[in-house]
Amino acid sequence: MTVQTKIGLREIESAGEFNRSAKDGRWPMLCDHTCTFTYAKHGELYALWHDLAGPGGVPYRRDFNPRRLQPYMKSIVIYERIAGEDGRTRYRVRLMGGNITPVLGELTGRYLDEAVSDKYRPRWCAMIDASLAAAAPLRMLSRSDSFDKAYLIGEYFCAPMRADDGATNLVLAAGHYEGTRSWTELAAKECERLGLEPMGIV
Repeated sequence: MTVQTKIGLREIESAGEFNRSAKDGRWPMLCDHTCTFTYAKHGELYALWHDLAGPGGVPYRRDFNPRRLQPYMKSIVIYERIAGEDGRTRYRVRLMGGNITPVLGELTGRYLDEAVSDKYRPRWCAMIDASLAAAAPLRMLSRSDSFDKAYLIGEYFCAPMRADDGATNLVLAAGHYEGTRSWTELAAKECERLGLEPMGIV
């Protein structure tokens, strides 16, 4: 598979906006628009997304059939952003793999406003919004604060998908966790690599 390596303005703007929100909200999260993944399977998903998208496009959810997703199924999440009749935006978890549930909880079929506390929900929704606004994959890093697992650092692949009606309102995410480094150490190194000011969050 070939990988489209050109970084567009939307990716840079979306990552920048997310990182500003993370710093202002003191979220232990960071967005990397360069998609410099350390986990090999995230790089594979990045290549697959671009192959299915074609030049400048966003792939359909149906393009990610069970055969293509099978190697990643235990570690993926599919989110849907919904515009409610009352004008309120809601976020629903359409699918959550078995490797993710011990860290984030079993949320398949649930809305984030019903299942996630006010403390964590803004950062969760912002990750989905950034992915959709970028119209391309993003790499997210996050300390896993929930379920007393703050010792875990998650690296996430996040990328938009189109629904059958053509609307870009779905996000395919995949997570991988490790507990060998502290968030302070990792964030400092990533900010230096990306030319960002230190997050200042411990």
